[in-house]
Amino acid sequence: MTRSRTIALLAAFIPLHTAAQSICDTRAEAEQAQVIRELSARPPSKHDKEAYIAWSTKMHTALAAVAQRHEECRRANRPAVTPEMAAKVDACLAENNRRSDESEKRYRGRNLSAEEQAASRAEGRRLMDERMACTRGVSR
Repeated sequence: MTRSRTIALLAAFIPLHTAAQSICDTRAEAEQAQVIRELSARPPSKHDKEAYIAWSTKMHTALAAVAQRHEECRRANRPAVTPEMAAKVDACLAENNRRSDESEKRYRGRNLSAEEQAASRAEGRRLMDERMACTRGVSR
């Protein structure tokens, strides 16, 4: 796969398309399109390897800068975590940790049958899902 195809593929995976686009997403999408339009207008010949590598590097650097600005904008516009939200998340995580410790104690120190192993794995997956649900939508 050529370098420009790789860059174009990576650019296509930048998660900019959501149902409710924020101002950050809209701005980043416009910047990304502008970078691609400007640099793709006159690509060098693929036979001139040095020029092609320089062009590809320039494209990659410009798209990385757009992605960095987009992430900085999203972080700056993220709502602050209130003390109530933090307390709720902490309580949820503490409860999850308690249940995880209980599960670990229940299965620790002995050889488990196939049914017990399956039950232990299922309970572990359920606890991990609950833990992720505790922190979903909240980033500190």
